[in-house]
Amino acid sequence: MNVDFLIIGGSAAGTTAAEVIRGLSPDSTITIIEDEDHEQYSRVLLPHYIRGKVTREQVFLKKPEWYTDKKIDLLKGVKAVKLDPQNHKVVDDKGDEYQYGKLLIAVGGRVIPFEVAGADLANILYMRTVDDADKIINAAKKSQRGVIIGGGFIGLEFASCFKLNGVSDVTILVREKYFWEGKLDEDSSRVLVAVLERNGVKVLTGKEVERFEPSSSHSRLDPEFPDKIDSRFRGNDNSDKRVGAVVTKSGKRLDAQVVGIGVGIRPNLEWLEGSGIEIGRAIKTNEYLETNLPDVFAAGDCAEFNDVIFERQHVLGNWANATNQGNIVGKNMGGQRTIFETASSYSINFFDGACSFMGVTEADFADEVVPRGSVEAGKMTQIYIKTIGGVMRIVGATIINNPMEVSPLTAAIKSKTDISANKDKLDDPSFDLKDLVINS
Repeated sequence: MNVDFLIIGGSAAGTTAAEVIRGLSPDSTITIIEDEDHEQYSRVLLPHYIRGKVTREQVFLKKPEWYTDKKIDLLKGVKAVKLDPQNHKVVDDKGDEYQYGKLLIAVGGRVIPFEVAGADLANILYMRTVDDADKIINAAKKSQRGVIIGGGFIGLEFASCFKLNGVSDVTILVREKYFWEGKLDEDSSRVLVAVLERNGVKVLTGKEVERFEPSSSHSRLDPEFPDKIDSRFRGNDNSDKRVGAVVTKSGKRLDAQVVGIGVGIRPNLEWLEGSGIEIGRAIKTNEYLETNLPDVFAAGDCAEFNDVIFERQHVLGNWANATNQGNIVGKNMGGQRTIFETASSYSINFFDGACSFMGVTEADFADEVVPRGSVEAGKMTQIYIKTIGGVMRIVGATIINNPMEVSPLTAAIKSKTDISANKDKLDDPSFDLKDLVINS
């Protein structure tokens, strides 16, 4: 098959890019290769669907006729397995070849499998795809006890999804000494955990899972518990048995009829081996989202792009970033040379709490991290400061239970405001963060 624009991945970045390209190049041929069997849907809406806030149909952003109207060929259930950049060619898992003019790699990420004994038991679930969401709803509605492995955003989403689907006893296990260590300071973590605990979710820290044990009753799947696990991630030896307990390395045993795994994602890049494409933490690109290979671009979770705001290579794994990158890479592929520039942010609400991350929240990147708020007030913010090009700037922030601070801190990050005159005021909750930009 010969195609002007070939896109590997049909989620936020890939589909957005295809739409932008179509607007710039009305007569070109565009093909999307997508390894799932669905049209584009919103991963952001999956927790809302699981919690019953939106319908399954509302999760889907594109219907089949949209692709027909846009003259975009969508090939579902197809995986790219080889890139031959010298011949401008991609091969899929069915042996079909695609000769491309320009190629976009937007494969996103896949869940990191949790590999311990018993991980192939049924009702051990991930939260990445719409099929995962269906399984979570089905399993949670029939379970009283649930365990979540891992903290972070997915751990928080699992907690509320389990609770709102009737799982009465929910416990989160994290191996670190406190929840979200490495991203939050201990006081911020305490504020976040307080929200979980007052909503009936227990958090056990310093706990590593040794194994999962099958249920002693109904160990074989029956009509009441029909869920099969996803064989892409685990073997099938126990796939007809349900989980019954989680056992930690310290010997603690927790009964569980459903388990949620949230230990992160990684880009699906193995198929690019031998292609010559430059890969660091993800596929390296410049500020135009171009790779080191001619006519090959990357966007979304699988791209490590040159961040012109923070002057570093950066990987961002969220829906808004993928959509924004899809828009810019579509312009660049369509002939409108445009720099990608963003100060990313990601927020979720969980129970009666709120959590936001913006910019770069890595302590080893910042020169200083300033805490703001208190555990007693139930609000904590961390502000990351770095001097870049002689200017003292806010480069990132984590905000727990204080959504009013999201907007002014985002503005300060995007404007690259010199905050040296106000730096000593940042830890004072009475200081209005809006003044950072107004008085700069």
